Formats: sequence, structure tokens, C-alpha cells
Amino acid sequence: MKAHLVYSSQYDLNFPGLNKIHPFDGLKFSKAWKIIAGEFSGEIESLWIRPEQPVSDEVLLKLHSKAYLESLNNSSTIAQVVELHLTKYIPSFILKNRLLKPLKLACAGTLKAAEVALEASEIVMNIGGGYHHAYADHGEGFCFFADAALSILNCREKGLLSESDGVLMVDLDAHRGNGFESIIQDDPAVKNFDMYGFQTYPGLHEGDPDLFPYMIPLKYGMNGVGYLNALKEELPGFLDENSDAKLIFYNAGNDIVDIDPLGGFNVSYDDVVKRDQFVIDQFTKRGIPVVIMSSGGYTEISHKLIAELAKIVIKSAQAGA
Repeated sequence: MKAHLVYSSQYDLNFPGLNKIHPFDGLKFSKAWKIIAGEFSGEIESLWIRPEQPVSDEVLLKLHSKAYLESLNNSSTIAQVVELHLTKYIPSFILKNRLLKPLKLACAGTLKAAEVALEASEIVMNIGGGYHHAYADHGEGFCFFADAALSILNCREKGLLSESDGVLMVDLDAHRGNGFESIIQDDPAVKNFDMYGFQTYPGLHEGDPDLFPYMIPLKYGMNGVGYLNALKEELPGFLDENSDAKLIFYNAGNDIVDIDPLGGFNVSYDDVVKRDQFVIDQFTKRGIPVVIMSSGGYTEISHKLIAELAKIVIKSAQAGA
């Protein structure tokens, strides 16, 4: 399978003082890209897809409620979503430009990645995206816009997917994708695999296990051996059961790494890389188009793990060429 990377230099959350009030590194996207571009300097232009502009409200309204989008004109609503109380005192025009605009651009990146993946039967990695806590009518956990769910709607509208074409989500961010699951719970064509720490936000999935048979809750502090064993035991079966799927989304949060203050796992850097290598191998051997989103990661090494995943994607494509 061929591969592409979706990225814009405008992905960064260039918000002064953000790293002092939240562990999120707003510059991790450009830092990751610098590593990737340095390693693949001779071919980066051929790999690179640039999202043209932030996703418009017109497109967002296909999924999100008008009332919710209008509420994002208020600093207090934005503060609730990012869970930073002091943010409500910052003028909304600053928050919209420094925070929402880059996130809308990354959302557009996921939409573009899905289109390219389906059109060319490729694996496409968005260096941003993965906002799995966003609901149709509100945001949570630093997630404003439900990019994966919106991408499914967009691809159906453009005729790249039918209503009955199977779509898979493999969510390995440390936290359960509560927003995504709420949006797709009544959509029989979308199947969700979510391996998460149930003792951290947003907690244990309490829905119908028949609707979500592949919700895999893991204990706080699980190490890399236990994590990888669970993944290798569960993921191949999920993919085999849904082998006729037309598209896979991979929410590749690296907040499972042991030094992440919000993840709750004890998985080493090397084991995060092993996770991603295993997952990409599972995808490519089945030949199903894939969209990857970088999702969560709240450490000074998050950008390095994003770059590691991009390297795996590119080298996997080169090996299969």
C-alpha cells in the first residue's frame, strides 16, 4: 500500500503560556514534522498532502448542532472543552484564532486523509486530528470537532462510501472515545475497537456490550508486556470479523507512554513503537485503506512518538511497493 502524510505548519496551537497551564505541547505537530522531513528529505514533497483551509461551519453542521457551534463564540464554552478555567477570561477572538482555527484545520486534514485513502487505496496519516471526545452537541477533553465521524459522513456524501460499507475505528488512545461512540452507536456499518484505561477519564463504558463487543478496559498502571499481549489477543480477531470493511480509522494516541501525566499506563517508549508497528502490520496485510490520527499525547516526547509512527507508515509502504 502506498502512503501519504497530511500536515500543515498551521496545526500548532501557538498559544502563549499553554504549556504552563496544561501538559499539552501545542508545538508538537511542527516538532514531529521536522523529524519526519529530516529523515525523508528526498521524498517528503511527494509524501506531503497539505489541507487547504480549516473545515467550514457549513461542513461541521452536517454533524454538529448549530447551537453548539454558536456557543463556541463564547470563551466560557471553549474553557469548558479544554478544561482550563482561566481560559474563560481570554477574549474569544484570540481563542478562535489561536486554538479553534488550528483544530479546524487538523479536522480538515482528517477529512482529506479519508478521501485520499479511499480514492487511492492507501494508508494516510494525519499528523493531527483524533478528537474522539467530541459529541454532536458538545465538546469534551480538548476535543471540539468529531473529525473521524464527520469524515465518514463526508465520504458517504461524496460517494466514496455507501451507507452499508463497513468502517472500522481502532482507538488506542489511553482514554475511551466516548464522543465517537455516541455518534456511531446507531450506525450498523461502523464498528468500534477501543482499548483504554477505565480508571481514568471518561471511565468505564457502560453501554450495551452487544453494540460494542470490542471495548477493552485495561487497569491503571498496566505495563508494556500486558498491554501488547492484550492488543495481540484482541485486535486480529476484530479485523478478521470485519474483513469486508472499506476503511479503517486508527486513533493512535501516544498518551499510553509511561511518563504521560494523563494516561495512567506504564508502557515504555519502545513498547509504544512496538504497538504501532504491530497495528500497521495488521492493517497492511489486509489491504484495507487506513486513516491515522495522532490523537492524545501530553509529554515532551509526544512529538517523537508521532514521528516514529510516521516512519513506520512510510517504511511499511516502501517495503510493500
